[in-house]
Amino acid sequence: MDVLNQFSDKFKTSRHIVQLFIFVMVMITSASVAQTESEIKAIKSELAEIRKRDQKTRTNGDSLEYIAYIDSCNLAQVERLIAKYGWMGKSVIGEAANITLWVVIQHAELETQEKYYPLLKKSVEEGESNPQDLALLHDRILMRQGKKQLYGSQVVFNKSTGDPEFYPIEDEKNVNIRRKEVQLEPIEKYAEYFGIKYKLPDNTGE
Repeated sequence: MDVLNQFSDKFKTSRHIVQLFIFVMVMITSASVAQTESEIKAIKSELAEIRKRDQKTRTNGDSLEYIAYIDSCNLAQVERLIAKYGWMGKSVIGEAANITLWVVIQHAELETQEKYYPLLKKSVEEGESNPQDLALLHDRILMRQGKKQLYGSQVVFNKSTGDPEFYPIEDEKNVNIRRKEVQLEPIEKYAEYFGIKYKLPDNTGE
């Protein structure tokens, strides 16, 4: 009987240890979830402020002489976030904050854009970022590399007239097909925003 009692006591002790372990793990998990939610809230708030600063200069809210400084500060914050959390998708931080990551990289130097393009591409492939954002970044990279753009998103000013015009487009007659694939409106409609009188090249000559 003593042996049975000892075994029973040990069993009860082991069961209590297991129950305690489970309780502790639940508490840790709960704390972790709460911390993650708190972090996400803080990240979204930080990105919202970054977006305000980015747009304030570009909508005449700040002097353009500060734009390089503001962009560099925004980039430093975004790079720190990406280094710690990766390229956070829409399901994690929401669409507005996700777009802000792209906006800051879109306004960065070519080397930085080339660095983060693969991360944004992967996020788009996973359905976590917008394909049109990737298209615009792709076009800007191509333009800065001295190559023709693919989606017609980049507008420059004619050196002779000073009028806005599209930077050269690869396979221009099929640009709307590519634009549709990445959820961009037809280029004719896009041209109206810049006051560009645009006519798609004739596609019947081939």
